[in-house]
Amino acid sequence: MTNIVHTVSLGLIILAGGRSSRMGRDKASLPWRGATLLTDLLLRSQAINFDEIVVSANRPPDLSALPLNLAARVRVVADDCQDCGPLGGMEAAFRACTCSYYLVLSVDLPFYDFSPVKQLLPELAQMSPVDLFLPMSKSRPQPLAAVYRREAALEAVQAALNAGKRRVLSIADALTVRILDDAGAPILYENVNTPSAYKDALAIDANRRRAVPVVSLSAARSGDGKTSLAVQVIAELTRRGYAVAYVKSTHHRRCREKRGSDTDRALQAGAVQALLCSPDDVAAGEGKEDALLRLAQQTAADIAIVESRSHGPFPIIYIAGPEPPPMRPDNMTAVIGCGGDEFFRYISPERIDCLCDYILYLTTS
Repeated sequence: MTNIVHTVSLGLIILAGGRSSRMGRDKASLPWRGATLLTDLLLRSQAINFDEIVVSANRPPDLSALPLNLAARVRVVADDCQDCGPLGGMEAAFRACTCSYYLVLSVDLPFYDFSPVKQLLPELAQMSPVDLFLPMSKSRPQPLAAVYRREAALEAVQAALNAGKRRVLSIADALTVRILDDAGAPILYENVNTPSAYKDALAIDANRRRAVPVVSLSAARSGDGKTSLAVQVIAELTRRGYAVAYVKSTHHRRCREKRGSDTDRALQAGAVQALLCSPDDVAAGEGKEDALLRLAQQTAADIAIVESRSHGPFPIIYIAGPEPPPMRPDNMTAVIGCGGDEFFRYISPERIDCLCDYILYLTTS
């Protein structure tokens, strides 16, 4: 059968007009890779030759960090339907635009790399019209990282809003849908809705830039269980097939390895290397945190676990105790203990499996 070639155009819509109620601040303007979530996403969008770029926002975004030629291409469209969620932004953008298809992205996707769209582009002009190309990730649909046929989608969105519906997927029943099962790595669709999720994303990004990804374990006092927890983590990650190094901060000088020491316990648990970082190991002009990170990068490991009371490099998993943490909360991504603050992730001390899952999330995503 001869393929029918359709003339299509593809635009980009970034939804940046949300209230960010769970984050507590405007997500679009959160710092990210020397820019903001919005401007970095716009910079990455240059991987695709979009015919049109639209930002749905209810306040003028700061685009001053963009190259002038890119900033000049960006149109900003405000919602007409206030407090209608993403559908309100989609309705205003679809109505103001003219391309055949649009990739609709939430602004809070810091790792989206546009590879699913690159794979889809050659097919758009060759297939019968599809209204919605819907990625699936971990068996979950991703309607805010999907490609919509503008005309059909606008009609469906308006009908949903008129019916009082607010869920983006509520429009799917009115559209012809093609599911994209092979739609890239799950990390592409990780969003940052809370302060904790934002810090996780910062940690993942930092570890992607390191030769050996690092997670620090910390507590306010000696004897609060840092080493015991590190040993359990090393044993479990080793059992899962990862080469784990252990780097411990100490205030003692001229440290020697000895049987039963913390480094020996780490080695017995399966660590491929166990290093001490004493004041003698800190170079002139170097801080303890930098020294610990430097030593971790010199190990032959998949992951380095750093143990330090107050100088561990970001990200830090903190063991809760009666005293306040000795480090800035911004450096802590998780707390071993109970709590409900969205600024942190909380993990039960009995759930070593969950803790190791989280460590792998921060170091291998």
